[in-house]
Amino acid sequence: MSRIAFFGLGLGTLLLAAPSFTSAQDARALHDRIITFDAEIDVPFEFMEEANDVGNETGMQVDLPKMDRGGLDGALFVNWVLQGGRTPSAYLAARSDAEKKFTAIEKMILTYPGRIGLARTADEAEKLVAEGKHFAVMGMVNAWPIGPNLDWLPELYNRGLRNITLNHAGHNQFADSSRPRAQLNDNKQEHVGLSQLGRSLVGMMNDLGIIVDVSQVTAQTVFQAAELSRAPIIASHSGVKNIIKTSRNLTDTEMLAIKQTGGAVGIVAFSSYLRPSLPGQGAAFGAILGEYGTTNLAEITAAFSPEKVEQFKIAFAAYEKEFPPATVADYVDSIAYAVDLLGINHVMISSDIEHGGGVTGWMNAGEASGVTEELVSRGYTEDQIAKLWWGNFARIWRAVESTAAN
Repeated sequence: MSRIAFFGLGLGTLLLAAPSFTSAQDARALHDRIITFDAEIDVPFEFMEEANDVGNETGMQVDLPKMDRGGLDGALFVNWVLQGGRTPSAYLAARSDAEKKFTAIEKMILTYPGRIGLARTADEAEKLVAEGKHFAVMGMVNAWPIGPNLDWLPELYNRGLRNITLNHAGHNQFADSSRPRAQLNDNKQEHVGLSQLGRSLVGMMNDLGIIVDVSQVTAQTVFQAAELSRAPIIASHSGVKNIIKTSRNLTDTEMLAIKQTGGAVGIVAFSSYLRPSLPGQGAAFGAILGEYGTTNLAEITAAFSPEKVEQFKIAFAAYEKEFPPATVADYVDSIAYAVDLLGINHVMISSDIEHGGGVTGWMNAGEASGVTEELVSRGYTEDQIAKLWWGNFARIWRAVESTAAN
């Protein structure tokens, strides 16, 4: 019998049998008592510009008013740049794009110091929460913009960068991606895991105190990073391959390798990595993507006329009516699987909102408490929920800090 067929017979069943809270109000009260942290929120290119000023209610999935409503204390705000070439001009352009996003995160902190602060350590994050503020942890998805050497990395650390996902869609100079791209003439495996430069990157990240993140890399890269890293590693935004067999998700063996480092797997609230697509869904989604180039509302709002934006909203609403996304219940099914496999100390919560993430019941930061409500309904205790939302990431971060200090 496969694990997916019986995962409810493990810790998940024990949790279901535990005493549960009696109401949504009780769940929200628990949610507000603990520290909540989303381990993956992408930063759009128009972040902090005009209509996307996060101090106000925006069309984005995350802004400060939504974080207030959802009781979301903090997030890993990640700088994401789509993989391109490896020529000097391509690296220069990638660095420019990354710099724009780093600057946008810094602008948010400088503009709203009374509402959100940059956390450079786990202690700083908790201090900000104690002061009644949100906190941002600065991350990067795809190390490609770092370039052909590691000279930029110490500067980025000094600016607050604390997490790097080694690559994204397409191989880069550091590691193989689980999603090679024909547009880049990617071979199935280029480095057979980490390149020599990638091994140096992992070592420097350990030395500086930057978390090594293996979401979206090949199995060989996961195993090599786990063996090489002197500190715990994470997969900040991944799914369970035994539930959805896609290259984007992790096998049990990969997840266990991450656990062996003391690390954790962030289960991502991304519909297609939680539940199979419906017949015709891929073609329908591809048609919208072909028309607009993105499904990120903030990016569409920045790129198109108001009339075109309204057309997109109508088209996407029709798409979601025909092909409804996964639900918070589907999402917590994957969390339960990971908890059964790895234990409560090695699983985290992440959304990947602003980059395709979001499920019914947690479609934006304002609905974050819905995850806690679902966990409570299944009998997870306050201590367990606190670990999933923040405690596990905080423990790993402190271990990474300690490795760097020693």
